[in-house]
Amino acid sequence: MGNLYLPKSYKKGDKLSAILVIGPKGAVKEQTQGIYAKKLSENGFITLAIDHRTYGESEGLPRHYENPYMKVEDGKNAVSYIASLDIVDKNKISILGVCNGGGFGLAVALYDGRVKSYASVSGLFDLRSQIINGKPEGKNNLANIMKQSADARQKYFETAEVEYIPQMPPADKNSNQLRKEAAEYYLTPRGKVPNWGENKMAVMSRDTRRSFDITDQIQLLPVPYLAIAGSKALTFGLSKTAYDRAKEPKELFEIKEATHMDLYDIDKYVNQAVNKLIAFYAKAMK
Repeated sequence: MGNLYLPKSYKKGDKLSAILVIGPKGAVKEQTQGIYAKKLSENGFITLAIDHRTYGESEGLPRHYENPYMKVEDGKNAVSYIASLDIVDKNKISILGVCNGGGFGLAVALYDGRVKSYASVSGLFDLRSQIINGKPEGKNNLANIMKQSADARQKYFETAEVEYIPQMPPADKNSNQLRKEAAEYYLTPRGKVPNWGENKMAVMSRDTRRSFDITDQIQLLPVPYLAIAGSKALTFGLSKTAYDRAKEPKELFEIKEATHMDLYDIDKYVNQAVNKLIAFYAKAMK
């Protein structure tokens, strides 16, 4: 399921540029991806925000199954839908990825020839390094996640019972900046929309989630790239790495004083990102 946004200025017979907005892990179309889709549509683009399979109003079992590779396929299917609309110029379809959606959207843009440009906001492209992260215990942590996921997968095979953990655990004094920001967004009225459903993620999907890394492929991106990141974001380095590895044409746009999740829904920062995106997409899809 998805929400399609049309500009108020749309006139019958027009064929407009379109943007697919792909959101963070476990996210639904009424959260940050919907905010960006609505704001971009107000500036002349047709936009689409979707619920990935197993989330929100979309079908799929087991529920809350966090598989990046399925999400990439969902993105390609969403592009197919967009391209089928007679109000869309098929030669002017682009993608925006937010947070984890930055990696999923990049994978679509890399290998779907219908996509003409790509942008990320607070992009996360390497979900494995978040666990390893250069620390001595990192490899053991990753191995433990793989073991837990495998055990949960076997249990599901034998009993059809799905084990879950919180999609977004509560933060405590020992949590890092990003975890605290995420809890403040998803576990409060800011992001806890009804369609988000239960705060859970299937344990058996953690192996595919934590094996996902698209940074080594970004050098193959055949279309213009814009990376947007907040200067105070804990993840700024990931956006910088993606930018450094991409080939021209590319641009890194830094939003001063913004953290990772300020760019989800805080107008002061989101509007700066949207203004930059408008100029980028207009030029890329000219």
